[in-house]
Amino acid sequence: MSAVILSFTPSVRCQRAAGAFAAVNIAARRMGYAEHLAYRAARLARNEVLEGKKSAARAVADMKADLSLAARDDGPAAA
Repeated sequence: MSAVILSFTPSVRCQRAAGAFAAVNIAARRMGYAEHLAYRAARLARNEVLEGKKSAARAVADMKADLSLAARDDGPAAA
């Protein structure tokens, strides 16, 4: 039996989307978000890159800003 190795290379957009997913997932976990919330944020960033709405760097930066803003406790009971 002979094995054939197929040379499948994901597109550049897919690679960048995967990188954005990883970066947001790591950042969200370091901020203290639960696993499922970190995954959700990372998935949203990946989808923005795959759809061509944002570059990978912009998607990561925007999502990190959104996560840090949401984690901040500036409500009326914060004093």
